[in-house]
Amino acid sequence: MEKKANHPIYKKLIRFGFLFLTMSVSFSSFAQTLEVGAFGGASYYLGDLNTQKHFIESQPAFGAVLKYNLNQRWAIGLAASQGRLTSDATDFNSTHPNNQVANLSTNLTELALLSELNFFPYAIGDRKNFWTPYVFAGLSAFSSSNTSLAMAAPFGLGFKFSPIRKIGLSLFWSARKTFTDNLDKVVSIDYQGYNGDWYFFYGLNITFAFRLQKDVSCRNLINRKYN
Repeated sequence: MEKKANHPIYKKLIRFGFLFLTMSVSFSSFAQTLEVGAFGGASYYLGDLNTQKHFIESQPAFGAVLKYNLNQRWAIGLAASQGRLTSDATDFNSTHPNNQVANLSTNLTELALLSELNFFPYAIGDRKNFWTPYVFAGLSAFSSSNTSLAMAAPFGLGFKFSPIRKIGLSLFWSARKTFTDNLDKVVSIDYQGYNGDWYFFYGLNITFAFRLQKDVSCRNLINRKYN
């Protein structure tokens, strides 16, 4: 049996992400940085078993981040995440037919292609523009113990901060709208009428920045000419 990590959708998402990063580097004339790092935090679930209580039964999550900063406002990147989702209908006073006992306990692996927008100009190591709120969205592929490979629409918000040169930190919360109602394996029960399962990640990103090219903006060209 083919491993899930080698699934064609994962491969296509990786190839598209690297192609997009390469094209962005080639055509941009600003000082570019590549960020490589990791995140630690938690994951949780909303669906038929838990319809509205965020952060309940959060489980440890971790992952890796590869990000390319197009300029001080926009960035694109890839994120690989591993988490665990748990829930029990008895914890939420849920009712279901024939006294069935429903619960969720599954590991989840995800690969996401994301685009970020900073509210303010931001650059790692910059003495002036060293913090900003930001939002992000994209497309992801995920698999779990309960489901085969499926797609989701990730989006979220966070806060970036660069305390020292070359190091960036970001606190974030992100939601994933799946296109399946089978993540929790209670699709046939339908006691809550919840259509489509959600999962979430939140935590802290820590990244190390590499400068790819010098800034060749108009201001720097003028400085080079007259200095």
